[in-house]
This record gives sequence, structure tokens and C-alpha cells, in this order.
Amino acid sequence: MSEDNVVPVRILRDMVSNDAWAGLTRCPRTYQPDRRLLEQGTPGTFVLALISGLVKVIRRDRDGAERLLAFRGPGEILGEMALQHGAGRLADVWTMSVCKVSWVPAEDFRRFVDDHKLTGPLVELAVNRLMVQTTAHDGAVLERLATALLRLVEVSQGQLSFSLTRQELAQHIGVGRKAVAKALEQLGPECVQGGKGHITVIDVAALRAILGVSVQT
Repeated sequence: MSEDNVVPVRILRDMVSNDAWAGLTRCPRTYQPDRRLLEQGTPGTFVLALISGLVKVIRRDRDGAERLLAFRGPGEILGEMALQHGAGRLADVWTMSVCKVSWVPAEDFRRFVDDHKLTGPLVELAVNRLMVQTTAHDGAVLERLATALLRLVEVSQGQLSFSLTRQELAQHIGVGRKAVAKALEQLGPECVQGGKGHITVIDVAALRAILGVSVQT
């Protein structure tokens, strides 16, 4: 895997002015870890603007199996796809840390998109997210794991410790739990440390080196 395979993160916060973002997030609520913010199948009557914290996006298949599709961090918009296609929500969204979130009614968000000419940028955002999901299953297990961990660091804006199990990492990168455990052993505790229900990145540069990505200073 090369640097070309690492898709840069795009977030709504970077698409609007400080005043616009402040207006969108003027009514924040705080949620503790392991709280469901959005439920798969429910109507898209509102979106969420994530001010701080980290969340995970999980889809339940018809057979009951779960897939961890993505991670979202500060500055992201959550649940806008249900507004665009008019059907139920495609996945659950769960908090991974303490999160500060603003609830935005559907009509208010549509007006916000029109006022700030965001229709095109939101399409690009959706495409970017799809690319990130696709590349999660690219390469050998070690490369997939390194990509996932670097993505977590990036979307969390530099956080290094995450409430995440080996099983969830396995779901996200499309391999078995034993394969993730073996890859973590290969990386070693000087690079990544894992405990019960959490993962801590120790050496970001080492993860980037696995993917052939130059270290940014």
C-alpha cells in the first residue's frame, strides 16, 4: 500500500466559516461513551453536528451480523444521508468517548446547505467517505490495521488512545479477530498497545512507514 491509498479526511467544519459553524452548533448536548446517537432504520428528521469526541458507525446486516463501517471525529456531520435519499438511516452511530453534539432539524440543515452552497461539497464528502470505506479492506492485514489506526488518529485530531476492541477492529478491516491479534503482535508494544476494550497508538511514524507514507512534521 502506498501514500496514494491513504484518503485524506474531509469534514464539514472545514467547508464553512467560523460564524456558520457556530450557528449550526449553537445548541450542544453532551453524551457519555457507549451511547447510541442515531439508530439504523429510523427516519432522518435531523442531523448531528459533532463538536468534539469520537463516534463509530455500525451497520447491522439482515442476518444480524454487525459491520463497523467508519469512525467520525470533531467537525463531522452525522445522519445527512437519510435526509438526501428520504429512506431510513443506514447505520447506527455510537459514541466512543465523551461527545459534544448539536442536533439540527432537517429543514434547518437543508436551509444551511442552500445558504452556504454546500450541495456539491457534500456530494464530494460522500464520495470521500465511500473511498475510505473501500480502502479499509485493501492490502495485507498489517497494512489494513495500520491504515485503520492512522485514520483514527486523523479523525480524532491527534488522539492516540481509543475505546475499541480487537473484535471491532477486525469487523472494520474485514478480517478475523485472531488475525488482528497476530498483527498487533507483529507491530509490538513499542508501536501499538492493546488492553481490554482499548487500543493505544505509541508510534505514529512506524505505522506510516508500514504504508510507505512520509512522516509529516
